[in-house]
Amino acid sequence: MNKLTITSAKLTGNPGASGWAQVHEFKPDDEIKLAKRGHLFAVVATGKQEEGVDSVIAGRELLSRLHEEYFGKLEGEPFNVLKSSVEKIIEEFKGSWGQVEVAAVAFLENVVYSAAGGGAQVTIFRNGMLAKILESRGEEVVSASGYPKEGDMLLLATKLFFEVVPNGVIKASLEVGEPENAAEAIAPSVHSRADSGSLGAVIIKFQAKTELAQMAEVKEVGVGQDVRMGTSGFAKLKNKISSLVKKLPERRIYVRGGQEEEVPIQRKKTMVTVGIVLLAILLISIAFGIRQKKINEEKGRYESRLTQAREEADEAIGLVTLNPERARELFASSRNIANKLKEEGVKDQTLNDLIKKLEGNQGAILGEYKVEPEQFLDLSILSDGLSGDDMSASASKIYVLDKKGKKVVGIALATKKTEVVAGPDQVGEAISLASYEDRVFILTSEGIFEIGEEKSKAIAKDWEGDVFPYAYAGNIYLLDTSARMIWRFAGVGKTFGSKQKWLGPGVAPDFSKTTSVTIDGSIWVLSASGKILKFNQGSPQNISGTGTFPEIISGDAIYSNEELSFVYILDKKGKRVVVLDKNAKYKAQYLSDKIAEVADLAVSEKEKKIILLSGSKIYSIAIKHL
Repeated sequence: MNKLTITSAKLTGNPGASGWAQVHEFKPDDEIKLAKRGHLFAVVATGKQEEGVDSVIAGRELLSRLHEEYFGKLEGEPFNVLKSSVEKIIEEFKGSWGQVEVAAVAFLENVVYSAAGGGAQVTIFRNGMLAKILESRGEEVVSASGYPKEGDMLLLATKLFFEVVPNGVIKASLEVGEPENAAEAIAPSVHSRADSGSLGAVIIKFQAKTELAQMAEVKEVGVGQDVRMGTSGFAKLKNKISSLVKKLPERRIYVRGGQEEEVPIQRKKTMVTVGIVLLAILLISIAFGIRQKKINEEKGRYESRLTQAREEADEAIGLVTLNPERARELFASSRNIANKLKEEGVKDQTLNDLIKKLEGNQGAILGEYKVEPEQFLDLSILSDGLSGDDMSASASKIYVLDKKGKKVVGIALATKKTEVVAGPDQVGEAISLASYEDRVFILTSEGIFEIGEEKSKAIAKDWEGDVFPYAYAGNIYLLDTSARMIWRFAGVGKTFGSKQKWLGPGVAPDFSKTTSVTIDGSIWVLSASGKILKFNQGSPQNISGTGTFPEIISGDAIYSNEELSFVYILDKKGKRVVVLDKNAKYKAQYLSDKIAEVADLAVSEKEKKIILLSGSKIYSIAIKHL
């Protein structure tokens, strides 16, 4: 893994009547302190300047207290200790200095911990983009932590810095690439002002420092050609060869009769053998260097991404109960990286372990459950050829409309007991179905009829285009797409009064792409694109921006009622049922290929079942998110 190193540059304004600012940097020599608290940077400032008071001494006093609070005790996590230290300093000095600004950052084991209060801010420059991490207001202290990437630049500064130095200047200066150069580029904008006393900033850049030694670099190997090896590999080989050479016997020459005579042939053979061994060692070392270099290059291609994915997965697991939305974001990012690495053909046990961890925590963090729906009921057993086209649920029963067979059947959820509510003589050319408690209604081209023991007209037709009826609390509500209105027909015993506008004055939503309606006290309207509208007492409710996770691909059916804690959406293209809370925030999703064939859904949280209608079959999914 690549460790990050940091370089930094500091910038302060001219102390005077407008206040003062100071910058502090401290990296402990004590290994224990360094391991527990890391490398600290801090910017402190105040707009108050008292005559006769040395701002340098005052600043040192404040920074000394910050140092004591943060490094004084080594118990506790750096994130919590840094935030509490900044809070204490602001509280202690506000009496004498008024508004005190503090921005502090600690860098420890490739993690940045940051805290800011009194108006100070922390921003990050990454991939050409400048983004705020922390922006404090008043005496409020905000904090964050994260994993910087190679090339990132962190800017912690006082409020005045961001007021007097335009974003364009900041961005252009940071694009220079080095903190010192960036500070020099910004300095003229600061020092030319007479009121820059409370302006202070630190620029920190993160760079990679490779821990693995560089292995052999081989251009070409051959007689008289250049062979280059990594420093570490070459040194080892050189030492080995030197050791072997020392053990070789010296070449001896004997003089006999005025002639030189070399050593015996046996010794020559020994020397040749040793030479061959040395050459073999050299070639093996080179080969090993090449192989190791390839391994390191391949690992370097994905290692930083794999490390990021592991860290995000661990952080997501730790945040699941504290911040579920942030946990889901981190988990999704980790899973995307892991899947991408797998697609690239990466073979690494660490990646395999990460994928297993993600799969094991998928349900708890994402609320994502891969399921196999169980058969709840086979409608064809009740009546030959019976197939469901539309479904309505009320209380403990569900009702199914078979348009072709012209039948409506009722099914008790708890016992699966079935009954035929109405046959062809009553159902006729029914378009859709609605129900409330034990009353069942059908929509036809002539109006809305109540069916059962007998058929009676409940509401005469006086609309054009598509409508969506829904029975609730003894009344019938009718969403009229052409009129862009929801009508309410008040129930009076077995009859219904004339239509009344349910939407408030001036409310005229676009209902043209509506696919489904449900009522739980509020009226929920689902469109084919997955867009959800919510109305309460005739007024639209602002649920834009809450979104779902992930985004709904197709909106096919929506279901809730006053007894349910959640809203359920059928997304056939996404092959899933998405669960939202009553504020339209994501809770869970159930995924199965079979869901692509489903026509409608109903839910009983009491029975812990999601009911799915798919032709002649009714399936159920066990609810796991409750």
